[in-house]
Parts: sequence; C-alpha cells; structure tokens
Amino acid sequence: MPKDLSSPHFLVMGPQGPRTLQNSVDYCTRCNACVQSCPSYLLKREETFSARGRNQIIRLLLEQKIKLNQNPSLLQQTAFSCILCARCVRACAGALPVPDHVLALRRTLGKNSLPFLLQMLVRLYGTHPTLFACMVRLFQILRKSGAIHILRWLGVLQMPGLRWVKHADYILPSTNKAFQKQLKKLKTLPEPDRADILYLPSLEAQYADPQIACRTLQLTAGKQVAVFWNQASGLFEYLYGNETRLMTQAKNLLTRWEKKSARRKLPLLTDSLEVYLFLKQYPLLFSALPGWQKRAQNFASHIKYITDLSFRPAAAHEEEPLTCALDTSSVLYPAGATAERARKILKTLFGKNFVECEYSRFSIPAGGVAFAYGTSAEEMILENVKDVARRQLRQVFCLSGWAALELDAALRRHYPQAQARHMVYLFRDDERI
Repeated sequence: MPKDLSSPHFLVMGPQGPRTLQNSVDYCTRCNACVQSCPSYLLKREETFSARGRNQIIRLLLEQKIKLNQNPSLLQQTAFSCILCARCVRACAGALPVPDHVLALRRTLGKNSLPFLLQMLVRLYGTHPTLFACMVRLFQILRKSGAIHILRWLGVLQMPGLRWVKHADYILPSTNKAFQKQLKKLKTLPEPDRADILYLPSLEAQYADPQIACRTLQLTAGKQVAVFWNQASGLFEYLYGNETRLMTQAKNLLTRWEKKSARRKLPLLTDSLEVYLFLKQYPLLFSALPGWQKRAQNFASHIKYITDLSFRPAAAHEEEPLTCALDTSSVLYPAGATAERARKILKTLFGKNFVECEYSRFSIPAGGVAFAYGTSAEEMILENVKDVARRQLRQVFCLSGWAALELDAALRRHYPQAQARHMVYLFRDDERI
C-alpha cells in the first residue's frame, strides 16, 4: 500500500467503486447528514470532531492549504477521536468511506492510538501466535487467581498504559472448559486434503468465546473443513499497524488460500463481520501490484460469512419466543447485503418478535476501541444499553463478535434482563461436532 496519500495507487472504495483518496474526499457535498450520526461529535459538540470536519481537514491537507506542523495536537485529537464505527458511512447519501480517510490521516501523522503494551500483544497474534496464546493463558491464570482484582483494588490498572487490562477483564467471559476442550480436539485433527470449505476463525472465536467457532463448524456439518488456526487477516495492522506488516499478512493469507484451492477454488468462511468486509476489500490493498490485485480479486469473490449458510432455530426459541433485535455494527464498512440476510433469518425465526430498530451502536474493532478511548467509549456503550432497555428487548444478535462481547458485558452490569450474543448462537447446539 503506497504511503504517499496523493498517489494514484492509494485507493479507497467509494460509492462509484475504487477511487483515489483525493477524489473520494472531494466527493463530499458537506450536507451535514453525517454530523448528527457521529458519536464523537455528539459527545464534544465541535465540528472538528465530526465526520464532516475530519473529511474537510484531510481535504485541506491534500490541497496543501494547511500543514501537518500547524497545530499538530489538534490534528491528532481529530484523527484519533474517531472510533471507526462507520455510522457516518450509513448516513452519507454517497456512502463516502470516511473511516478510511481517517486511517490515511493517522498514517500520515505516524502515531498509534492503542496503548503500547496492547499494541505489542495483539501484534503477536500475527507474528508469533504461539507466544500470543501463552500470554492469553497467563491472563486467564491471573483472572482466576484474583490477581487482576488485587491490581484493580491497588489502583495499578488506572495507569494510562494499563487501563485496557481492566477493560479486558470487564468484557471477557469466564473460560468455558468444555468448549475449550472441544476446540483443542478440533485443533489436533489433520486438515483434510480435499476440503469442501475453508474456515478462518476470528480472534474472539479462538480465545474469548470458543462457542462461536464450535457452532460455526456445526453450520458446516457434512462438509470437509480445513481450519486456518492462528491466521491473521491483516485487519489489525490496517487499523493500528503499518503497511509492511499489513501486506505481509495479506499475502500470507492469500497464498495459503491459493495452495488449498489448487484443485478447485474453495470458499473461505469467517465468523467475523469485520474480517469478512475487510477481506472483500483485499483488491484495494494491491492496487499498486497488478498481478497480486488480480489474485486478490479472485480471492475476494470466494469470501463467505456465516449468514450465507443455512440456519435452524434452536429449541429455546421455539419454546419461548423472545423479543430480539439485530446489531449490524462493523468496522469501517456498513454490513450492507450481509445485514439484509441476517434480518431475513431473524424474521423467519422470530416472526413478530423481531424488532427492526437501528439503535445507537458503537462497534469495537480488532484490538478494541474502548481499550484506547476509555471513559468516552464506555459512555457510548452505555447509550446502547439505554436503547435496549427503552425497547424492552430481551436479546440482541450481533454480526460482530467483539460488539457482542462489549454490549453483553454492559448489559450484565446495567440491564441484566437482556443479553447480546453472536449471530451464530441461533444455530441449535444439540448436535455433536
């Protein structure tokens, strides 16, 4: 990915297809539709912290009407106050990819939004997955022994670089040993030589909520599945890393898919809406490399999300229908057709008990927005809880695994009558994997 933002090879997906950053920014008509949908603007009430304000600052930088060294602190606050929730994209009549514009500004500023220790930890997932797994187990041991509670009581976790530990302890569920054993058994199985489908489990499915992986594999019953354990997609590096590591991870995944699809092109299934939408944008990453871009286009056409598979209602839904809603929050990109398929599934399974509402939701992208923004993000998430309570919902199904973890933790604390779960929980779990 070119580092020069004015380069014709630096492309973003605009309403009319791929376009240069300059062209995409200029497409904005400044109509103000996005401003009231921007959570950071609603908190600060300043134009600079709105989607429109950020877009205009980027335009002025590209036109060299302002310089990076002019008020750099304000530029950093503007760039890093965006939580990449993509609500502005949904509100925009032209569907401008403002979050992509913001990421371009962040790379130009050369600053990191995540705490250093968290940045290093999540980066291990893409570079040294075994070491990352050891760090996760260490965190689980500290939670079980009560060490995290002691550190919180002593105030250690209030330090700026360690607040994310407190938040992780808050949102992550207790380890379910039964499902951990199932995953361990699955990991020991050899990958079939002639797979029918490939599965790329998300970070949360492997380490936070193993039931997501187990139920996703149930959806593929009767098919030979090759699982890509500990395979980074490049999404984290796109959001918080650098171009070199991003391209390395993207090429690794693309090459691995091509090797598995040597005989026939296989679909690549993922349980993460963020990863799914990001993989669909892979060709843009290789816009400066025509050969790789052609391969990426072929790859993107074979990406599947769980809503592309057949769902059967769980017994609990048949016995006790509950009022439910759908959360379509994602990172950078609106869910689009994926959200429509999810709505159709929920309407079929719940009928009149499915409530169609677009409540204010703030997605938690790879690595966690709340890990970086602390109190502000917690205020935003609390608004989600208020919306669920006002509508007296009992269940919220999320297309994002991280959004489900975040919202469910807040519901347990403030409105325990409801729960948030990943979409894959709709699948009945009375069958063995």
